[in-house]
Amino acid sequence: MLYSTTMQYLGYAEKVSWYSFLALLTLAPFFFVPVASLTVPAAKMALAAILTAVAAVTAVLSILSRGSLRLPRHLLLPAAALLPLAYFVSALSTGLSRESILGSGEQDTVVAMIIFVALFFVGVVVLISDERLLAGLKAFLLGLGAMLLLQIVHLAAPSFTFGGAIIGVAGSAAGSWHDLAILAGLSLFLSLALKPTRVAENPRVRYGLYALAAVSAIFLILTNASDVWLGLTLLSILYAIYAWRYVPPQGDPGNPGAVRGVLFWIVLAILFAGLFWGGSVIQSRFPQQLQVTQLEVRPSWQGTLAIGRQVFSEASSIFFGSGPNTFTQQWGLYKPLSVNETQFWNTDFYFGVGFIPTSIVSLGAIGLVAWLIVLFALLAALRRTFTGEAQGIGRLRIALLSGAVYLTVLQILYAPGSAIAILTFVFYAFLVADEYLTKSVREINVAFSWIGARARIFSGALSVLALVVLLSGAQSARVLFSDAFVNRAIIINASRQDLPAASRAISMALLVDSKNDRAHRAAVELGILELARLANSGDQSDAARAQLQQTLSDTIRHGLAAITIEDRNYQNWLSLAYLYRELAGVGVEGAAQNARDAYGKALEDNPTNPLPYLGLAQLDLLAGSDAAGKENLAKALELKPDLAIAHYLLSQIEARAGNLQAAADAAAKAVQILPEDPLGWYNVATVLYAQANYPAAAAALERAVGLQNDYANALFLLGLTYYRLGRTDDALTVLRAVVALNPENADVRGIVAAIEAGEDPFAKGR
Repeated sequence: MLYSTTMQYLGYAEKVSWYSFLALLTLAPFFFVPVASLTVPAAKMALAAILTAVAAVTAVLSILSRGSLRLPRHLLLPAAALLPLAYFVSALSTGLSRESILGSGEQDTVVAMIIFVALFFVGVVVLISDERLLAGLKAFLLGLGAMLLLQIVHLAAPSFTFGGAIIGVAGSAAGSWHDLAILAGLSLFLSLALKPTRVAENPRVRYGLYALAAVSAIFLILTNASDVWLGLTLLSILYAIYAWRYVPPQGDPGNPGAVRGVLFWIVLAILFAGLFWGGSVIQSRFPQQLQVTQLEVRPSWQGTLAIGRQVFSEASSIFFGSGPNTFTQQWGLYKPLSVNETQFWNTDFYFGVGFIPTSIVSLGAIGLVAWLIVLFALLAALRRTFTGEAQGIGRLRIALLSGAVYLTVLQILYAPGSAIAILTFVFYAFLVADEYLTKSVREINVAFSWIGARARIFSGALSVLALVVLLSGAQSARVLFSDAFVNRAIIINASRQDLPAASRAISMALLVDSKNDRAHRAAVELGILELARLANSGDQSDAARAQLQQTLSDTIRHGLAAITIEDRNYQNWLSLAYLYRELAGVGVEGAAQNARDAYGKALEDNPTNPLPYLGLAQLDLLAGSDAAGKENLAKALELKPDLAIAHYLLSQIEARAGNLQAAADAAAKAVQILPEDPLGWYNVATVLYAQANYPAAAAALERAVGLQNDYANALFLLGLTYYRLGRTDDALTVLRAVVALNPENADVRGIVAAIEAGEDPFAKGR
């Protein structure tokens, strides 16, 4: 009885594995959580982590219950297994940092690659039946249709953001606008390629494919992604060649139906090639609200290769790279200084030109070999499809193979979001399962049992792998949800400046994942704001002092925790340095030196960023060392000549030294860079006023108060400038406005009274 019950539950395990995989197939294209704090890619990655872990564990239970595992003898299986192994070896050789193993749920980590490859293996196990293969494809097509339907709703009502999850016209349930283009391209191709296969035997499915193709084509024109047009051109040529070489049993290459099929794909290839060159012309014919553009910036091939050359210039990095998920660190170390002249100078790029090139830079030779074997396995499948080994396999194979190749090539040309990464490995599973079902590859049958040494080893290894996948999925979901709480804190603080609510969100983030360095950095920023609030409250009670001391202690603890967790992240050092700099400003002993040390560490990790030099200069100015401050500002400007704040501080140093012309020049550069900054115009005006250039000073001050009409300091100086120019009535008008803003200021009231009485407000004795 006990044995029968156990077998029944193990039978359920196999169904759970299949339905988990099926759910992921359906949901991956369009799944998101309707909250602003969990991004669409993060939601998809969390979904994949959870469902893959469930599917893997239940699949292993099912295999152990059966006592055997049937697998295709396909090169793609061991090739894919090499990927997480290469990631782990690279991480091990470079220090096993949290960033490489887990990161913040990014795709280029050891844990993410374990999840992707586990999904591939589970997919192969559950798909090796004709019924399930077809059901899986239909479920995926249904998911694509749901994704496009959601996008239609969003375009029709852009203000409806699904709880803040999809913001802006370019927002998409697929991820980015480019990810939407990639999936729309895959949707169009599959809709056309699967029409003559068993997938579309049901007339309703066939009509659904026609509708899916039409909507996909519209979105392809709307997105107008050149790499997608190019990919579809190549896939159409591939399918045309296949259609010419392989014809269903009822025909031959000479019959009219076969010729029409070949011509159809040739025409499509020409059409897609034409859209590659002229898609923007058609796109421009759409209504204005549908002409969606998205600024997409990432390093070019040249930039990615330049970073790779620098990484591999060290002999120790040739074989194992810099470690998984470390491209952003290498970018900070080696990026071209010309990038600092763009608006993306302070952007941390986590990927290079594409996902696979980034992986090779991060993993070195072992990453290159692993990905080359995967590509070779796909080429081997392509060869089998176009040789005698593939006779009688039907058109389903070329559709699945094309989908796998399409998604893989786009991983080389682009760094897509999690949905594309998930579906790449899903299509590997589709391809391998179909090759197995059509007997294009042979079978491996492995026995599992706890009886016999060899069988015990296999069973133990399989159980360990299931545990690894379970832990990987749980850890990945944990960091993603922790980051969602950090995002919530940022949103709360930005929207309503509610420090207690934001702090509670950070506490939840750290409760979910205490090793989240981003959460600790956010806690530092909130702590600094809370310290400023407490210091400005004027409360001198013992309770207030105790609260101030506790907040200070907690904030420092969070700053130190961030660098303990990840000491190669320059942002953690900058956060700590900023905290100590603020403390140095209020005279905390030892804070200035701690800030200098932290800025020095930040420079080691990111020598191309001017912010550490700027911070050091600010510390110099706090210490009254203008000469040292000027030197550090010069270093900052050497890295980024258009750093407005550096020119602003330099103008103040020159003004204090009596170099008024140099001060004016530096102040003018600051406002040229940031013309909408009222403080910059006020700074220009103070220098011009000191030079007695009152007309120019008045013009600068008018610009400042035009940008901020309640800027009391600028209004006060403008009033004095008007008086110097003999514009007494204007001076009174402006100075009375200052009195209204600061009614308790007796000095301003006295100046107004003096002018009203016809006296000189600048006379001695006043």
